[in-house]
Amino acid sequence: MEDKIRKDFPMLDSNIVYFDNASTSLKPNEVIKSVEDFYTKHTSNAYRGSYINSELISLKIDECRELVATMINSSSREVIFTSGCTDSINQLVKMLNIKKKDNVVCSLLEHHSNYLPWLNSSNLTVVGLDKNGVVDLKELESILKNNKIKIVTVTALSNVTGNVQPVKEICKLAHKYGALAMIDCCQYAPHFRIDVKDIDCDFLALSAHKMCGPSGLGVLYGKKELLLKCNKSKYGGGMVDRIVDSTNVRYKEIPYCFEAGTPAIENILGYASAIRYYLGVGFENISKKNKELEDYFKKKIDKSKNIKMIFPISKNHAPIFTFKLNRDLNLNYVAKILSDSANICVSSGYQCCQPLYNTIGEKGGIRVSLQFYNTKKEIDYFIEKIENLKI
Repeated sequence: MEDKIRKDFPMLDSNIVYFDNASTSLKPNEVIKSVEDFYTKHTSNAYRGSYINSELISLKIDECRELVATMINSSSREVIFTSGCTDSINQLVKMLNIKKKDNVVCSLLEHHSNYLPWLNSSNLTVVGLDKNGVVDLKELESILKNNKIKIVTVTALSNVTGNVQPVKEICKLAHKYGALAMIDCCQYAPHFRIDVKDIDCDFLALSAHKMCGPSGLGVLYGKKELLLKCNKSKYGGGMVDRIVDSTNVRYKEIPYCFEAGTPAIENILGYASAIRYYLGVGFENISKKNKELEDYFKKKIDKSKNIKMIFPISKNHAPIFTFKLNRDLNLNYVAKILSDSANICVSSGYQCCQPLYNTIGEKGGIRVSLQFYNTKKEIDYFIEKIENLKI
């Protein structure tokens, strides 16, 4: 099965060791073909033409929306397409009409995309972590109990530590004290199945390119009853049914009223293929393979004399590891050496999560993030290069 899956990803033909999957994932052939087919066979705008290509593309976009809804266990009316997870969160700030007087809580683990939009729009409080590297639920409850919080917004899986967060418990606490709950599933979605009804989140954001889809496409999920009350975050073509005059404008129903402008059509078609690919391989199989890779990599770094983990690894964890070397070296230079001399791709720096690094006084780390098309052989090769690094 491993060989078959690797053949689906043409980037791997170059013998590249791609260990930067938390940044963006590789794309299988069928995703690439979907984008190519749109440009070579079906180019047209969606929802705007009474001809076969436009009608076909409109149906395919609706099909992708249904696939997303199936994947996260929601209604398709609760699925909004955006330009990425960052855009989803920025739009949500406007949809909820967040003001500086509004109290918002995020965690220390947040990617800048789930930190800066709230920091610049609200009175933001950052909840800390417990000794296992997960959100401190006692501290969170204390904040909720002693302040009127409008929304709690947290990542489901840290892009730096790989630790899975107790999002179901976080949502329950938020609702107990009258707050909304938003979950950033950008990193969680590529590794585990999502069930918004089980989590009971009010909003959820993710990006297509993290799970084998094209760049430039995100999803914002919101409970139907909340979306009906939300402000529109942007205006333009495609979101309106009728304009009689300046005082009589009728907008489309949700979710279309939140999708002004021409959709990212080729990205949506590619994402539909990516979801089908995930469902074809099976989330259970993907999670199982990633757990095997995680356990293997952890054993290797535990034995390494050159690798020093920066953050604790929790019981629930994905194959994302951030570390430094026992020697004081420029980590960006180390990553460049690995790339130029060994064709290995890793992330170096803050991974858009500088507040987390600031709390421990570290100036970044080297991150290895694995996916189901990676192999134990690649891990052995990486460890060998790290152990014999000559700088």
